[in-house]
Amino acid sequence: MSAFLQQRRRLLAGAGGVALTGCADLRERLFSPAGSTPEPALREALDAHYAQGARALAGDELEAAIAAWRRFVAAAPAGWPPARRVRGYLTLMEREAARRSARQAGRAEQRLQASPPERLRVALFPFRALGPNAATDPFHRALLAMITVDLSRVPSLAVLERERIEQLLRELQLSASGLVDRGALVAPARLLGAGTVVTGTLLNEPGPAGPGSGRYKINAAALDMGNGRVFATPEADGRQADFFELQKQVVYGLLEALDVRDIPPAVRRVHTRSWEAYRRFAAGLNLLAQDRFDEARAALRSALEADPGFALAEETFDDVPPRPLTLRQILDEAVR
Repeated sequence: MSAFLQQRRRLLAGAGGVALTGCADLRERLFSPAGSTPEPALREALDAHYAQGARALAGDELEAAIAAWRRFVAAAPAGWPPARRVRGYLTLMEREAARRSARQAGRAEQRLQASPPERLRVALFPFRALGPNAATDPFHRALLAMITVDLSRVPSLAVLERERIEQLLRELQLSASGLVDRGALVAPARLLGAGTVVTGTLLNEPGPAGPGSGRYKINAAALDMGNGRVFATPEADGRQADFFELQKQVVYGLLEALDVRDIPPAVRRVHTRSWEAYRRFAAGLNLLAQDRFDEARAALRSALEADPGFALAEETFDDVPPRPLTLRQILDEAVR
């Protein structure tokens, strides 16, 4: 029997308790001197979440492993090194879960469920970049990330994970340019169980006077999958210097169309007012999508240097894995 299978069997056999048989003491390994040290009660809860996730991963119960380690990260002190390591694992695990989900959905495309979807279950599909720099500018990816985070902060909305949407679109061989066709949205939206689909375009008109002199126009469209009709087309048009307010205008237009009246204060906060920080953040997201993790981390760190208060850039930085890992490699590291 291979060492990996022996390790997996030991983990599964220990499913009734916190300790992982055959591993070094979990507490000593996890709670390094670096960073803030959790209180004893919290340390015990973190041990339990971590061990539960490791056992689920050993049994190839990927969704259960993700759920347990999300609880671990949510309960851990901010900036704590073990939690940062697990956040990187989660990024890779969520990608694999998204790939599995996309493959299953692709095979089930001919068996789409006919039950009416929930309108407040929202899927944000890629925005299409327009303008002379559309082929090279990754700004539309950053715009979508900001809109997604804002809508995710509304308790009454269920916003689908961006990774699952992107993987499904790849499985169905749909590009962002093709998603402006309303008919192309139907199959992926129904496979995702989305009641509302949001997509749009981002037009850049560079200005002659350098940075800050250009114009941006954001056009969004919200489609009700229950009746197949577009029920909102929020748009915002203005100077490059006002771009971050334009992004919020689109979010407010979507929330109004969805009849969301109580907007949490976090939604109203502008993510950044630094164009340079936004540009570096957009580059980081693009590199992350290409699995160029070292470069992505450097770009996101650079974004934080430009704006230390850019919380979304910091959260994304913490989610970047140290390197590409398979599920087996994650498990090997997790229980070493």
